[in-house]
Amino acid sequence: MENNASKHRVISKRIIVFSILFLILATSLFYFVLPKFLSPPLRIDPVPSGTYVVPWMQPNPSISVLKTYQSNPYGPPPFNVDSVMANSLKLNMTFNITVSSGPRVIPSTVYLGHDEDYLYVGGEFRGMGLNPNNDPNTTLANYMSIFLDVDDNGTLSFPEAGSQIVVLVYNDTWTTNGLYEDLLWTDYNKVLQRASWVRAEDYTFPKAPAGITLASGFAEYDNPTGTLTFIIARCLRYPVMDKINALQMQPGERWVMGFVLELGFGSDGESMSNNVDGWPRTIYPFLSSDSSWWPKLAIDLSNSTA
Repeated sequence: MENNASKHRVISKRIIVFSILFLILATSLFYFVLPKFLSPPLRIDPVPSGTYVVPWMQPNPSISVLKTYQSNPYGPPPFNVDSVMANSLKLNMTFNITVSSGPRVIPSTVYLGHDEDYLYVGGEFRGMGLNPNNDPNTTLANYMSIFLDVDDNGTLSFPEAGSQIVVLVYNDTWTTNGLYEDLLWTDYNKVLQRASWVRAEDYTFPKAPAGITLASGFAEYDNPTGTLTFIIARCLRYPVMDKINALQMQPGERWVMGFVLELGFGSDGESMSNNVDGWPRTIYPFLSSDSSWWPKLAIDLSNSTA
């Protein structure tokens, strides 16, 4: 009898140990193995000829270091975006913005680079000048926007993505007051034959904080030359906004998407007005959802040497 009891104890211990091991194995399978089979495959887009490939790089000095310049009581040191964004993709263009006093010709350079978390967008807009819509009591924004056809199907639909830097430029030798906004492409209205961009903060379901996809930025204005210079860090993913922001790149992915740039002056407290021009051409005032003509931009998180 004693031997049988001892055998039962041994068997019971083995059952307990086996159960514990089985539980550990089942838990590991649930948390580590199944998600790999259930999660969608990584998006790896082919890169067509003529695509603008954004290189891996980080600003040097970093944006956080640049922002410390703002606390300098004697003004910041000169901000050379070409040096800060060395090894980035450089796009040279000229914006022609018609204002009340006539055309404003603005030779410009836009800089693009990325690391695993951010798309860095820099800009130098030479001779942009102060906002012509300012009055003695109001300072209105200069702004630059980048719009993204994230699924790259040539037709804008909700959600897509975009970002905008809004800079309040005062009449002195240097000023920085950058606001950063996330832009969302709303559904095309077939009756009105019109589509439009809205700010994430104005999209009410779900309610999203303004500028949540832009991590940081730095801007500077040189009054003698009228040159506006800035750099921003745009998040490549922000899952809390996945229902209203389609730029949700995962590590190891390579996305090709249509993109377009716009430069302009705000009016009456709004970020956009008729004082705007775009590259390769303007899409304002957004009377079409056709993005098939937009140039292509590639961000490759699968290859750190891209």
